[in-house]
Amino acid sequence: MRASPFPGMDPYLEAPGLWPYVHIRLMTIFSEQLTPLLAPHYLAELDTQIVIDRGDDTPQLIIPDVSVTRTSPPVEAATATATMAPPPLQLRVPLEVPTRLVSMLIRHREQARLVAVLELLSPINKRRGEGRDAYLEKRRHVLHAPVHLIEIDFLRRYRRMPFDDPVPAAHYLVAICKAGERPLCHVWPLSVRQPLPVIPIPLLPPDPPVPLDLGQALRTAYARARYDLRVEYRQPPHLPLAPDEAAWAAQLIAATSTAV
Repeated sequence: MRASPFPGMDPYLEAPGLWPYVHIRLMTIFSEQLTPLLAPHYLAELDTQIVIDRGDDTPQLIIPDVSVTRTSPPVEAATATATMAPPPLQLRVPLEVPTRLVSMLIRHREQARLVAVLELLSPINKRRGEGRDAYLEKRRHVLHAPVHLIEIDFLRRYRRMPFDDPVPAAHYLVAICKAGERPLCHVWPLSVRQPLPVIPIPLLPPDPPVPLDLGQALRTAYARARYDLRVEYRQPPHLPLAPDEAAWAAQLIAATSTAV
């Protein structure tokens, strides 16, 4: 199957080994969609930032040395037939890897003015620590500037970005915070069962917004990358679904596999 079995966001694409590539591909397709709609007065630019990321926030198990100390018999001279002792435990070392984060900047061409910032969130933006702190600071700057903010969260793991009002329970969230309407934002809470919406990308008045088809972008990314050859749908996704949703997803995957 060259298309995802899911009607909207595919939860299997959230896997840490896949998401960085999904992220870059989606942002590229967003730009491809918007560029002809924005011309000739606006430009969509992809802004790339390289950050150093741990890539994992799973707590490490640390055992004090005294807990692994054992009484041993007297050491004898090593022989060719001596049995090597296996290590009593394994610990991970921090492995920092460069991670590419891509944002989209929409500018008015004649005025060279920044009009909107589009962010597709990654784990480093949402996970507690320096990455989240840096993103929240960037977010504050945008929200205090005369610039629209479009924030797309296709990751179920980690805390949502903060809002003053309670965020409804949802698997995914899309928010458009228009410069002239803040503190109010337009928000789309999305279920894994829902198709992804076509959202309006605001520009400068009196220019009307231009549409960004999130569903079409994801379908295009999926087909181009042949994620059907990379995803193991016979296993649960990296971040499991709730039991009723998992049962629904299993039926969906089985029906799609049978149809192919």
